[in-house]
Amino acid sequence: MTTPTLCVCNAVDTLYDFAVRADDVDALLSECYAQQDQALFWGPLDKMLITYEPIGDLDWQRKFLGLDGVVNLSPAGRTGSLFADTLADPGLMAAVVAHAGPGRRLRLIPHTTTTDLWRFVEVLRTRHGVVVELPESSPQQGLRDLLDTKTGLRDLATDLGMIDGPCRIPPGTHCSGKHEVPEAVQGMLTTGMPCIVKADRGEASLGLLIFRPGDDDITERLAASTFYDEDPVVVEEFLDGDIGFPSVEYMVPADAPPHLCYTTDMLFEGATHLRGNVTARELRDRWWYRPLTEGGLRLAEEMQRRGYRGRFGIDSIARDGVVYMHDLNARRTGSSHVHEFGAHLIGPDYLDTHAVGNYDFYGLPAGLDLPEVLRLLGRLVASPRHADRGVVPTELTDLPTGRLSCMFYASSLAELHDLIVGARTALGLDR
Repeated sequence: MTTPTLCVCNAVDTLYDFAVRADDVDALLSECYAQQDQALFWGPLDKMLITYEPIGDLDWQRKFLGLDGVVNLSPAGRTGSLFADTLADPGLMAAVVAHAGPGRRLRLIPHTTTTDLWRFVEVLRTRHGVVVELPESSPQQGLRDLLDTKTGLRDLATDLGMIDGPCRIPPGTHCSGKHEVPEAVQGMLTTGMPCIVKADRGEASLGLLIFRPGDDDITERLAASTFYDEDPVVVEEFLDGDIGFPSVEYMVPADAPPHLCYTTDMLFEGATHLRGNVTARELRDRWWYRPLTEGGLRLAEEMQRRGYRGRFGIDSIARDGVVYMHDLNARRTGSSHVHEFGAHLIGPDYLDTHAVGNYDFYGLPAGLDLPEVLRLLGRLVASPRHADRGVVPTELTDLPTGRLSCMFYASSLAELHDLIVGARTALGLDR
């Protein structure tokens, strides 16, 4: 008997404590809540999803993509910990126990392994007799939390000697708090090196500060930012020019060697605004592919040796024959669902025939609804169950705010990028 799967889509949990420092916290969290929709493609297609709020236009997605086995429930409260909110909702807990079925077992896939996950698992075991399998959760919570920081990546790579060579961390330093940052920034600028300032636990490019030689407003800009306090800060070289943004995701099992899940090319608007990801067989021919995947495997093997288990992603910048690792996400990432969309809806060997990606469109009219999106996109919209190329509107929870995410699939990267341009034009964003 197959163990039922439960996905707890707590994408906002890793960001919550940091995002509340922002002036526009409601807008930031709204976008994070919409990321819950990505879990439609995590693990098996038949599953229960717990999300902060009901997934937008789920009935249409069920019918269009054949997701009849998806059950979506949400807790009554919203505190910034989806596991805690679920525990506080008796009706939702009863539904989770019922989902475990007569075998009293669940396979749990979270976005992020948090402290409250372990409390949730313990309550299921002791009060309800439900055993929970956790194939993507590291039992060492402190290790996971450390690796998910900017200093955690830099320390791990340094321990492995990855401060030089074809895959490395950028030149930089740690600061114990913002009071040390001006001196660190000035030290790099005096050598002619532009630099970027990152909060240790920062997420989603929030609060990043970029300084270039000649800037004399370091202290003022740092003081004006709400994202810096006395938490650790990383100051490292800001890499620009002729660059690429490859990313890679690995799975670290409990009792088998780590393995590569996929690689993507991240699509940025400007220096810090991520808009999408694409994966394709053509990426294997890029000059950065071998150094990044080999470097990532070195990290994965060391993380496993230290006791880590689960998925993690590495975001990097490729320039002048060197891959610079600048972020490690010790969890599922914003592109995990891209790979699984392809594997589920095209086939496990989809990369032999297709390129797949996602892209987020901003600036659409507030109050936009799905029927109008479908009208605008017209014949571009097609299900991979019935077509070789097409566009699929997804993450529709955030659509009323004027943000639309879409999945794209085509026979090549060039064709996929043409689809993205076509969708942008159809949505009226090039006027």
